Amino acid sequence: METQALEKTFATHDEFNRKPIAENIIRLLTSDIDLSPMVIDGGWGTGKTEFCQKLIRLIEQQQLNYQPVYIDAFRSDHSGEPLLALLAEIIKACTPEDTDGQPSEKRKNITRNFSKVAKFGIKTALNAGFRYLFKQGMDELVDEFRQDGSNEQEVKNAAETVTDVAAKITDYTIDETVEALLKEQIEAEKNLETLKDYLKGLAANKPIILFIDELDRCRPDYAVDMLEVIKHVFDVENVKVVLVTNTKQLRAAINHRYGAEVDAQKYLDKFLKYSFALPDKVVDRYEEGRALVTVEYFKKLIQGSRMHGELRDLIEKREVLNFISDMVERSNLSLRETERLVRFLEIYHSLSGGLGNFSWQYLLLRITGVFIFCFYPNLIDNINKNRTNAREFAQLFNLQSWPNMPDYPSDVKEVDVIAVMLILNSKIEDPRFMLQGSSEQNSYWYWQARIEERFRKGTMDLVLSNLKETFRVLSLEQMPQ
Repeated sequence: METQALEKTFATHDEFNRKPIAENIIRLLTSDIDLSPMVIDGGWGTGKTEFCQKLIRLIEQQQLNYQPVYIDAFRSDHSGEPLLALLAEIIKACTPEDTDGQPSEKRKNITRNFSKVAKFGIKTALNAGFRYLFKQGMDELVDEFRQDGSNEQEVKNAAETVTDVAAKITDYTIDETVEALLKEQIEAEKNLETLKDYLKGLAANKPIILFIDELDRCRPDYAVDMLEVIKHVFDVENVKVVLVTNTKQLRAAINHRYGAEVDAQKYLDKFLKYSFALPDKVVDRYEEGRALVTVEYFKKLIQGSRMHGELRDLIEKREVLNFISDMVERSNLSLRETERLVRFLEIYHSLSGGLGNFSWQYLLLRITGVFIFCFYPNLIDNINKNRTNAREFAQLFNLQSWPNMPDYPSDVKEVDVIAVMLILNSKIEDPRFMLQGSSEQNSYWYWQARIEERFRKGTMDLVLSNLKETFRVLSLEQMPQ
């Protein structure tokens, strides 16, 4: 494939056990079920692109009678012509490669045929914009009279003359343009059918599976244009389309184009046949084996860190690994954000002289400080100035009320202990955590006991000083030890 170097495969990189998902996708794409276009959905940084690349490699290995074509929509965003971008990639993937700098005969013939029928879209767009540009030119001409110092009567006479001439020219131009547009529309419909026939012929012996990636990163107008091209042009026998994208961003692009009152989901539902999201847990037959993908990725990154020896101790301490796992899950971190967290832990470890120099309770506070520095920078200033807000801490730990009290002390989540401690000792209280009944009284005393077990009573200043020192290290204010 010329469009993307596909180096990773499920055989060499399948940390999240996603090969079964890929095999099920292949089973559907090679069936007679009408599911094109289909969507592989996922937020930014969830591993969609890597999954797509490995899926294509698997198709190339298992389905020799199919032709997968990969398109990075974001790379063609600048062109403004999604149809041409799609056709160019199809031609490159489905025809013999160039030799000695010259295209093969088959590639030249197909390019020639496609170019004849693909240009209708560009022509129509140019004609549609002519009247607007003409009006803009007339308005600018009148403005020039004013800027030249002409008196108001001269400007008025000039404006009337320009308006009269413009009206006659515009009437004639509109007549000509409407006639041209009608001809273009008739020609466009003929060309569209011809284009579909060419695509059908190209895919007759080797069905094409078109993977369109990174559409959610494109300009809204380009993304919607791409969707409409797919809808009108690529509904062709033996051609299937797979969008690898974030549908939330697509809905935003649709609303940007057509207005907030448009139901973007219904717009998508009109022509998207099947959609599924990459799971956030490792694929496993049994629930106990379905660990969170981001947690598994965190452990892998720590194991592969250049500071591997020192940082590995983090995930070998049960309390620390459980704490980080809970923080990652509560914040719904993406894979990319997990990489950021590990990078900041490496930076802190390098500058501070080692994360392993603290008892595990205060190590959790340092990790909390790194987490805040990474993802909640607005909290830093309030903590540094001792004006902590309980609501912000509740948001940090994703708490809406008092945490549940576990039946056994061994089931206590350290993340809840630290969360409640920071919330209760904040300068600005949150009514959700104020005592209003016996159940809340019980919860309060339960968590106070857990806090004293770990941090001893009256050490809140020490707790905050740990966070503040972590911020100073990551801000490069603290001298290396």
